[in-house]
Amino acid sequence: MLVTEVVAMAEQIITGLVPPPKIADSGSSPEAGTGERRSLPLPVITRRRELLTTYGMTRVDASGRIPAAPVLHALEWPPGLSLTVRVVLGAVVLQPDPGGVHRLPSTQRIKVPATARAECGLRASDVVVLVADPQRGMLLIYPLVTVDEVLAQRHAMIWVGESV
Repeated sequence: MLVTEVVAMAEQIITGLVPPPKIADSGSSPEAGTGERRSLPLPVITRRRELLTTYGMTRVDASGRIPAAPVLHALEWPPGLSLTVRVVLGAVVLQPDPGGVHRLPSTQRIKVPATARAECGLRASDVVVLVADPQRGMLLIYPLVTVDEVLAQRHAMIWVGESV
């Protein structure tokens, strides 16, 4: 047998969440007693720095390829583009170069040469951060450990209370 029980609950207003009623007043405020509400002042928002770069994060596959469609789209690099690949300060740097021996494939996956991977310590399944800089016409590939080192320095300054 199914028993249905109805429980009646009284409506209860939580006073801390309901604004007090407007009191008609002939005070100094022009809105007083008219039912109009004054709006709160808007906060001042500092101007954000516009990002001129596009970032991506992905993994290196077993053959040294890196999926890079969003950053390649930002750079507007066409398939077949000749590139120079070099390593600078632990980052793989790719730049268009008519005399470059590397070509951008049509698969939107960048092949990082074995020598560049070895120099940066990149192995299969390592996470990399991609940085497309259209103004400079370059793509940088950072091993995540390199990014972590840079951020660790910044974090250390924050943790000791210094302004950055």
